This record gives sequence, structure tokens and C-alpha cells, in this order.
Amino acid sequence: MHLLLASLLLACAEPPVASAPVRAIAALEISPGDRTVRTHADGGDGLQFAATVTWDDGEVEDGTTLVEWSVSNETAGTIDDSGWFQPGTTGGGVTWVTAALAGVEATATVTVLWEEERVEEGAHPEAFDAATATVQAELWLYPEDGVNLPRNTPGITFQWAPPAKVTPESWRLRFRSALTEVTVYTAASSWTADEETWQAITSTNAGGSLDLSLAAVAAGTVYEALPREVTVNRLDARGAIVYWSSSAGGFMEIPYGEPAQDYLTQAQTGYCVACHAISAQGDVAFTYDGGNGRLGVKDAEGQDLVAYDSEQYGNFKAWSPDGSRMLSTFFGDLRLWDATTWTVLGSLPITGGTTHPDWSPDGTQVVFTHTDALTYDWVFSGGSIAVVPVLADDQWGPMQVLYTPPAGWNAYYPAFSPDGEWISFNLSTGDSYNDLDAELWVIPAAGGAAIRLDAANQGASLTNSWSRWGPLPDDDILWLAFSSTRAYGAVTVGNPQIWVAAFDPAVAEVGGDPSYPAFWLPDQDPAQNNHVPVWTQ
Repeated sequence: MHLLLASLLLACAEPPVASAPVRAIAALEISPGDRTVRTHADGGDGLQFAATVTWDDGEVEDGTTLVEWSVSNETAGTIDDSGWFQPGTTGGGVTWVTAALAGVEATATVTVLWEEERVEEGAHPEAFDAATATVQAELWLYPEDGVNLPRNTPGITFQWAPPAKVTPESWRLRFRSALTEVTVYTAASSWTADEETWQAITSTNAGGSLDLSLAAVAAGTVYEALPREVTVNRLDARGAIVYWSSSAGGFMEIPYGEPAQDYLTQAQTGYCVACHAISAQGDVAFTYDGGNGRLGVKDAEGQDLVAYDSEQYGNFKAWSPDGSRMLSTFFGDLRLWDATTWTVLGSLPITGGTTHPDWSPDGTQVVFTHTDALTYDWVFSGGSIAVVPVLADDQWGPMQVLYTPPAGWNAYYPAFSPDGEWISFNLSTGDSYNDLDAELWVIPAAGGAAIRLDAANQGASLTNSWSRWGPLPDDDILWLAFSSTRAYGAVTVGNPQIWVAAFDPAVAEVGGDPSYPAFWLPDQDPAQNNHVPVWTQ
């Protein structure tokens, strides 16, 4: 019976169906291929992409809705499932449009050009069209030609002055690159980019350069300035710059890209404070009441670690990378402190005066100024740049002089770069305090030829003082902050302000000037006198 039933079931069963052969992709193409589109704050015209699949059996099929669409740079634009590419509204750039199916990809490059035209109140763009002649003229005041800016630098104030005996009706400022065409018409002698416009320009051109052109029109004549170039670094600057403002009797802080704020001022402490150093852990050491005053130390929360009435003394300071030790100077004596008990562990066994210490990032060396002609820790002549090795158990190796200046010159204010490879310092013919002809120099930390930073120095007699390095970036460019009395266009003339310059180590390694022209640190109070920028993580 069971055999009969089984036979009947087999006889009634459907015959097996052969599975369809699996097809492979022989080719995947997208169209229209590489393209350039334009956009602005209100958005630009979109672009329809299509995908074509060629199978290994020769069949060609529209794959637009089969593939997965993506873009590499969503600032430049986005793409939906149907292949519709829409340019962004916050900036331009270059993006790869990719179609992917079963592990096979096809790409096209889309260049999104950011366009904008702004006409400020009182400007007359039409006057440029009616002009009959062009005369070359130098009009620029700020920024310098060739300046290099971190991507997150706030809006720059571009400044200029009219040709002699000419009163312009309007000015035209243009930003141009392969990705940008922005034109501004204004009646003013300066223009500050608002945050939205400036972010669109910098994000679009990060890692590249912008050509700046400037022209004035008056009585039917256009006066054109020589063009200038601005490089936008591909990365943001990090950390905060804490500087001493003699006007505020203490320290101000600018988290990079943000407004200045009180950090530790006379209004907060009741005393004038100066000569600051900040540990990687956020503790700040300083001096009360001017030179040779009492030592003060506060933690990151502002609590006293060394109080005003402790009757400890110290001028210039340097922290070890782990924050467990601190060096301070007092009448040429370089003292080592235990940063837990705040007791002096001893002095560096060095003959002669020592001042201006800085600890290497890896903790293995201390650089300082050495001189036999010290009046105060901040006033001396004949300074040299020297280092000592840091040994175990709070001991020190022998001093090595890295740089001895020519006769009649003075070297001082040394500072290690964040990678430990370079030491920046000042060189001048006078003493070490507020010297008008002070220049910025660097020397390899391992020893070698010193290099003058001509581009950053800009010129003579600008009091270019005490450069400090920014945190180590994920980039080839380093940053130096320093104080200078150079003119910030027509805004400040003669009072010290904080400036920042890019530094290219690859150029320094072959002996060239590794610096770029400097830019004014945005958001300072231009009415203050600002010095000694310490750049924290």
C-alpha cells in the first residue's frame, strides 16, 4: 500500500524547474560624465545622471534605478535615488558622483562653482561698465599678498586706500578660483565678509588658493590694484590663544575662530598679572604685580595652587609635558618646582644667567636663553639659545649652545615647535625687552643653520616679538602666533597686536624661508596692547 501511494505521488509531482543563469555585469557607465555646474545661496540648477548596465550576455539595460547613487562631498551637492544631483547652498567644491551595482562602480566628477554678487548700500556697479580707461595703482592695505589662513579663520576685513587725489564712487572686490566667483561692490574703504559668505568661500577653497582683485572707479576711470593671492589651509586651526594684554592688566583668550574673552585679568584677580605659561592639563602659572613679582598658579577651574600670599617668586615659566614639574626664572636662576607640593627641587647647574625656558614636547630637553649680561630676566644683552637634556630623578645633562648671535646682537624668547623639530626665537640689536628691531628666526632643534622668517617679519622695526606655536595639526603646515606693532590696515597703527603666520617645515629643511605673510588674529580688541600669545591645545 505504501509503495503504491509513493508511486502515485511521484507521478503527480511537477517536474523540477531549471534555475535562471546568473548574469554578471560586463560594464557600468554613467552619463553625462564630468560636468561643471554653478550654485549660490539659493541653490543652482540640478543635473540628471543616468546609469547604463551592459550584462555579460550582451543585453544593455537602463540601470538608473538599479544602482546605488552617492557623492563624495556633500557640501558641493547631493544626489537622490533617481540620479538627480542638486548643488549645495553653503559652498562649492569638487565631488565624485558614483553609481554602484553588485560590486561594480562608475564615477563622474562634478565641479560646483560658487557664485555670488553683492551690492552694498551706496555702491554703483554700473559705473565700472561705463569706465573708459584703466590705470595700475597700489591700493591694498590688508591682507598681505600670499597669506595662508586656517580654514576656520573668521571673516577677514579687507582694507584699501584710494589713489592719490581721487575720491572713488565705488569699489569692486573679487574672489576668483576654479571653484569661486564672488564679486562685492561697496562704497566703503573696507569690507568684512559675514560668517555665511566667508564660510562658503573658505570651505569651497580649502586646500587651494583664491585670487583677489580690487578696483576703484572715479569720474569714468577704473583704478586697478595689483592682484593678491590668499591660500586657505585644508584644515581648521585648533586650540585657543591666551595672550597678555597690558591694557587689561592680565590675560585674554581667543578660542580659535571665536570672540575674545577674559581669561585672567586685573578685574578678576585684583592684581596685574603677566608672564604666563599654561600646562597641557590646563594649569596656568603667572607673575603678580610685574617683573620680579610673586608667583601665582591656578588650576583649570581657577582655584589657587600657589596663592598670592605664599611669597613664592618667579618670572618666566615652562611646564613639563605631564604637568608634574615647572621651571621658573628669578634673576637668572632657573628653578625646578614640584608641581604637586610646590616646593623648589633645585636649580639648573649652569654658570651665567638663564631665562625664557621652554620644555620640549617629548619632555627630553629644555631650551632657554643663556647670557652673561643679565640685568633682569627680561632685560639683558648678548643672549644665546641653549638646551639641556632632561635626565631621570630631576637631573640635567650638560648645556649645549645651539645658536650664538653675531657680535652686537641678542637672541632670546626660544620656543619648541609642537613636533619638537624646530625652535623659534627672537634676534635683535638691543636688549630683550620690547625691542623695536626684533625679528623672528628659527633653528633646527638638533642644531644647524638659523633661518630668518622674512615673510612673517614683513619688514624692519615692527617689534615682532616672542612667537609661540599652535598645536600639532594633521597637516604639513604649522602655525606661529606672535606680537607685532605693524599696521593692521587702517584699524591699528603702532600698538602691538597678535598676528599669526603659517610655517612650512619642508621649506625650512632645505634652508628656505618657511614662513608665509602673517594675518591679524581676528576678534582682538584693536584698542588694546597685546603681547606674548600662548597657544593651548
